[in-house]
Amino acid sequence: MTSNQSVRFESESHLHCVMCFIAGQSGEKIVSIYPHRKPQPKASVKEPPVQTPVNPGLCSKPTLTSMPNQGFGFGKEQTEFDIDLGMLAYVFKTQEIACNDGFDMKINTQRFVGYPKTWKTRGGCTNYQVMIVFALKQGCDQHTASAYQTLSNKIAVSLVMLQNYFGFLEREDKWADMADNMTEPLREFAKTSFIVNPLMDMYDEVRKRGNIHKYLINFVELGFCDEAHALSRLNVVPKGRQDIDDIIRKMKPYHGILLLEDVWPTPDANPIVAKLLSHCSPDRSILDMSTASGIPIFEVFMIIRHLLQWTRAILIYPLCNTNIYTSATSPQPLDKMAEKFAAQFGTTIHLAAGLSHFNPPKTLETFIRPNLPLHEQGVRAKLVVALLRHQMLMQLHQFYYILKPYSNAELPKPKEECPDELKQIIAKSALPHDVRKVVADICGSMLETNAYSSVKRKLTLLVKCAPMMDGNYHLEDIKYKNNLDRAEIEDVFKSFELVIATFRRPDFVAE
Repeated sequence: MTSNQSVRFESESHLHCVMCFIAGQSGEKIVSIYPHRKPQPKASVKEPPVQTPVNPGLCSKPTLTSMPNQGFGFGKEQTEFDIDLGMLAYVFKTQEIACNDGFDMKINTQRFVGYPKTWKTRGGCTNYQVMIVFALKQGCDQHTASAYQTLSNKIAVSLVMLQNYFGFLEREDKWADMADNMTEPLREFAKTSFIVNPLMDMYDEVRKRGNIHKYLINFVELGFCDEAHALSRLNVVPKGRQDIDDIIRKMKPYHGILLLEDVWPTPDANPIVAKLLSHCSPDRSILDMSTASGIPIFEVFMIIRHLLQWTRAILIYPLCNTNIYTSATSPQPLDKMAEKFAAQFGTTIHLAAGLSHFNPPKTLETFIRPNLPLHEQGVRAKLVVALLRHQMLMQLHQFYYILKPYSNAELPKPKEECPDELKQIIAKSALPHDVRKVVADICGSMLETNAYSSVKRKLTLLVKCAPMMDGNYHLEDIKYKNNLDRAEIEDVFKSFELVIATFRRPDFVAE
């Protein structure tokens, strides 16, 4: 990602700033705000000139004077929200009954979200409060706001746990009281605090990457993902959590995954994850990865679910020569992707030229062409993977309907009538009534050149698949749910093609 793209991506983030609110023994205060943007200077108002009394001997009216407020302390720090930190802290403090629940408040045009938690001093019985507050930009949807509330809750729970272990919040509160007596309290507190720097790092990572995975105080593991923001960084059409959950529920063992970027777990991560990733490939299905790695299929599903939710991968169908691809109906803007493709492929192939290869649709084998040099085949395979990764290419799947033949279709005319056993199978099936006689005639014609057992097997498979031949299931789905061989089921459909209508479209689970 270039510097200009990085700046644009950060500007698209919903996160505006992060604050740490602590209500301790000496009252409530916001002890950290990052970034701390000072308020815009306001135009100075011209004061009217002082009127000099005409008669100097007459005393002018006495003027009330007051001592100026002390210019130090957290509460006196001004912010860009036209309100100082003292007033913000007063607003953020919630009643104890409202703690341990989501906090969502709008002040002017700014939205503040968090999750207040209660904590106690060691040996004490008084409840105090701590909350990490995120200021979000205008236009932020409820799903994103809820995600930041969850992150606030995770951080607050971690801080309370550290307090219970070794008085972490007591120490931070004490240092905040010391900094509160200085002219630059935010800067002084940051010198001693163990909260400020981790919050700054989290803010920067979320703005740059859309997700975080780090250890708080090198002790508590924290993870978070703003799905829409993270996907937009990878130039992938953003999906909300509900969309991702729907995809996960419909995921099948014949699906595959395509990693969106280099994904490798930290050294202390579960070794099973590293083992699975070492067997992950665009041409392998989930079942193939499970078999190759020796990891049970259920665990593989759980890991892939994690990768999808953390925008580390997208769901695809494994690459194979018979796959049919076409350019996406809603591709990413070419000017946004051309630079990235030029960096990966150089002058070998242009993005627009690559997309034009798949309009009209064609199979992967036709595009890669086995007669080309191996290097050229490799480049074309990488191009397909890159286009799939950025959802600029989609796969077309074969869907089926059972329909009555056209009026001008050439119907079979068997020499002998279909046997009663086969007629009974047809009569008890879910086949539409207007095609049953045609199916029986097809069976009678096949018996002239095929063995009885072979025809019975084909009819049985057709009857078995008939309930799924309503345009909602593609070949892979029918094959998987009926535990059938692909070549065998294609042969069955070929034999009864007179009553079967096919069409191609994307499978919207994966596309």
